[in-house]
Amino acid sequence: MRTILCFVYIIIFGFLYAQGNLQFNQVKLVSTQETVPAGKVWKVESVIYNIAPTATGYQSGAGSCSSNSYESTAIEVAGVPTKVGQGTQPASYSNLVYTHSYTILPLWLPAGTNLSGGTCLNKISVIEFNIIP
Repeated sequence: MRTILCFVYIIIFGFLYAQGNLQFNQVKLVSTQETVPAGKVWKVESVIYNIAPTATGYQSGAGSCSSNSYESTAIEVAGVPTKVGQGTQPASYSNLVYTHSYTILPLWLPAGTNLSGGTCLNKISVIEFNIIP
């Protein structure tokens, strides 16, 4: 009897506090600052950089990319520069006074969150989901 009551409690509790289901909406390539729309969530999958490794460090593939700047190679989530991906700190960063670690992807962003990239980013690959109550 106790097991049955626990099971019924879990089911009722689950229905009362369910947050909704996710439904695929679209794949986005974010290149400028955008905000996650109301009723949606974004799953940040990957970033595409404008820099490429060379024998002497890094070289910009487009414009004013400075690979020695943390902000230039980070995405910006709600106004905070955030390194994403996997790996170790490039040798060209060894002379900088800060240290950082990577936020491992994927990264989930709720509605109302701003997302943009640094000058060394080409695009941020995002999957957008609708929240279905």
